[in-house]
Amino acid sequence: MRAETSKSRFSNPETLVRIIFWSIGLAFASFQAWVFRYEVTADSISYLDISDAVLPTGNWHRLINGIWSPLYPFFVGVFRRVFNVSPSHEISAVHLLNVAFFIFAFICFEYLLVSLVETASVAALREKAPSLLAMYLSIGYALFFWSAITQITLGYLRPDMLMSGFVYLSIGLLCRMRGNPASWKRYAALGFILGAGYLAKAPVLPLGVLILAMSLFLVTDWRPALKMVAGAAGVMLLIGSLYFVPLSLQVGHFTLGESGPFNYAMHVDGVTPTWYFQNPGYARGRFLHSPEKIFSNPPAYAFAVPDQVTHPLRFDPSYWTEGLRPHFVVGPQIKTFKRNLSVLKDSFYDLRIVAVVFVLAMVYIGWKQTLTALEEMWPIWMIGIAGCAMYLFVSVEPRYMGAFLVLMCLGLLFDLPLQSQRAGKVALLVAAIVVVVLLRPIVSEIHSSYKENVEVNEDAQAAQALLRYGVKRGDQVARISPLVTDLGVERILRVEVVAEVDHGHASEFWTATPDAQRDLLRDFIAQGAKAVIATSPKPTPSAGSQWTELGTTPYWVWRPSGGGVLTTQNR
Repeated sequence: MRAETSKSRFSNPETLVRIIFWSIGLAFASFQAWVFRYEVTADSISYLDISDAVLPTGNWHRLINGIWSPLYPFFVGVFRRVFNVSPSHEISAVHLLNVAFFIFAFICFEYLLVSLVETASVAALREKAPSLLAMYLSIGYALFFWSAITQITLGYLRPDMLMSGFVYLSIGLLCRMRGNPASWKRYAALGFILGAGYLAKAPVLPLGVLILAMSLFLVTDWRPALKMVAGAAGVMLLIGSLYFVPLSLQVGHFTLGESGPFNYAMHVDGVTPTWYFQNPGYARGRFLHSPEKIFSNPPAYAFAVPDQVTHPLRFDPSYWTEGLRPHFVVGPQIKTFKRNLSVLKDSFYDLRIVAVVFVLAMVYIGWKQTLTALEEMWPIWMIGIAGCAMYLFVSVEPRYMGAFLVLMCLGLLFDLPLQSQRAGKVALLVAAIVVVVLLRPIVSEIHSSYKENVEVNEDAQAAQALLRYGVKRGDQVARISPLVTDLGVERILRVEVVAEVDHGHASEFWTATPDAQRDLLRDFIAQGAKAVIATSPKPTPSAGSQWTELGTTPYWVWRPSGGGVLTTQNR
């Protein structure tokens, strides 16, 4: 009997689809995390620096940062502490942790799908046409994979995957409120989820306010729900206070997070140079802290903070824009909006099949029935649109939008009335096409990343070489690099970057005169740098400085005591 039951479950289309897509998803995620196991960005390094707060010798106040929310680095720190991860392996180890965040997001998305099945009209398909229900689930899973692998990705150490899980979980709970009496239990759970999501990433807070307001239109009676919404908001803010209260005390004024004002000043008001904070653009006020420009051609800057971090400019960028106030100007705002739409169009191109299917549904089923289905799904697509709009006016990256684009697509497709046998056959064919089209960029992403896979931990090799050349933990260094993804060496070695050539002008150093190069290197040493690290330099024999290649890596080092041989070899 037990064997027959197991066989029956496995032959159920809904169960079979789940098994297949969970297997595919875990394979995709694990492979992408492995391929990118040595990759970092400046943001990744900041999160690793913040995660030091959780270690035995760390300072818990380090978790409170004006730009980077605390939950992701907290989990990273706990993971590093429990498994005693060494500096040379921490980047690859945290990429492994990213797979756990993918699983969390996948579980939350599964909860959303189940909630949709149980509350939408497609619930009837479970008995009438299980293959059609499997079709809806397949499209949902394909959308999730597209978002998680190609938009958010597991390639870098960022909290977007974690945030997406909380978004899916909150929308799933919102779906379950529809058509039911208001419940303290559900509202308390919703407040907790939104509060935790805010700790993962600040934009969840305004989104949470919208979700709570929308819930009043979903429950059977909004009057008793008013006090429950207030209670849920209180729970959300109580959990969020773990972040915004100490942050407000730290910056000296009440704030729910500095990422909004900072990003507006950077991306709309046009603070320049990017990351070196000299000209406030359209922003009001003045810089209270600003990097010191120590050289003009090429431009180079010095910066330091009291606590040692890998890169002070990136650790808490809001520190450097303190004193500025965002200022709305129509022209720059319109220009920013257009630029962000241009970034978003690539994601829309991947999802063009969804628009095609929706239009075909209107033709095949009828526009009245299609619009009725769209009306039924309004909480889903509205949150998707709101999430996208929240970023469009400031800054757009695919990882910001992935989860919200999934919600928009689910809202368009999930409740289309395809229960008839004739419609069902066509729907299965269309669903197969949709899944293939959505999985295609995922396969392309995996394939292209595999070809670029770096088999050797070059950052760890370079760090070991620097140790042999006398650069040690706690030292200060300077940088010459055109990249912002090459700070792994400094992080592994636990040194601090206190000065660098503007990364947009790094190549100008190598074409400068020998005298100019020597003058700039002397200025770096005057700022306290014990060495200068360069990425993929192009030294020339006529330059008076001595540069040493760090093994077979793209990194080179210059030290004031010499010890290197100048070479024309370019990497």
